[in-house]
Amino acid sequence: MAPVIEVTREELVARRDAILARLGLTLEEYLRRAAESELSGEEWDVRDDLDSIAFLLNEQQFVD
Repeated sequence: MAPVIEVTREELVARRDAILARLGLTLEEYLRRAAESELSGEEWDVRDDLDSIAFLLNEQQFVD
């Protein structure tokens, strides 16, 4: 049986903020670039992580 990992909302938001800071973008900028198909290679690589975080935060807007 796989272990269950619990994370808080604050930890998820902090992880997303760290990812976006590494890219030098705000969430709004990232989502705009994704919507306009303008993601760079590194921005594309974090797409699944950002979508997973949005899902766990029960947010309605995803990169996809």
